[in-house]
Amino acid sequence: MDQIAERLKSKVSVNIATYNQAQFLGQAIESVLGQSFTDWEMIIVDDSSTDETAKIIEPYLPDRRIIYLKNKKNLGICATRNRALNESRGEYVAILDSDDVWDDPDKLKKQVDFLDHHSDYVAVGTGIIAVDKNGKEIKRYLNPERDGQIRSQLLAKNPFAHSSVLYRQDIALAVNGYHQTLNGIEDYDLWLKLGQKGKLYNFPSYSLNYRRHGSNISTTDQLRLMRENLNLAKKYREFYPGFYYALFRRFIRFKLAQIISYLHF
Repeated sequence: MDQIAERLKSKVSVNIATYNQAQFLGQAIESVLGQSFTDWEMIIVDDSSTDETAKIIEPYLPDRRIIYLKNKKNLGICATRNRALNESRGEYVAILDSDDVWDDPDKLKKQVDFLDHHSDYVAVGTGIIAVDKNGKEIKRYLNPERDGQIRSQLLAKNPFAHSSVLYRQDIALAVNGYHQTLNGIEDYDLWLKLGQKGKLYNFPSYSLNYRRHGSNISTTDQLRLMRENLNLAKKYREFYPGFYYALFRRFIRFKLAQIISYLHF
């Protein structure tokens, strides 16, 4: 059966980009199935996993809302996210990384209602519960709530947890989705682009269990991400306030990371 041809029109497209996360993927899918809002399609794009991802997904495929696509070769997270976005047919797109879990069964319901009644807003996120690889809570925190608060900090730091966000599909496509080369901060670049098209909001409540796997990112990659964050502040400086504060904050963090890297060499 051609899943794409058989698709039903849905209000929300839930995009799950995954690569070798079979041990967590079922929990992510179940957290979507547990939502009180049910007018969704789930687009799972597998970036050519080599584990049992396909076996985990197979039992869910009788649900016509769930679509499984597999890249013929590993394309990387940015291209995989863009494939999911381009396949989305919902008015809104909800992101859920395959190792995260939606903890609030009313998450989608509240976010859809918010965007339905606030046409000038382009994206809405929530607070976060950080958990370890076993799902044990580490800490929880809320992101800046209102549009003015978000904009005042947007150049200095990412104000959204990716898996918590619901955004407008047509506007995301209009700004060309995720940047193909910004692996690791592709979501941050998207918020900076979306914020030029409309307002941003975060619910002051917790809906996401964000899984932390420990500090397994290499020092080289940490420095790359910091450098790219610095470049993004420069790139979008004319659209948001607080450029010099953001520049100072990001430059100091980058230099400190360089020093620490040198001391540990």
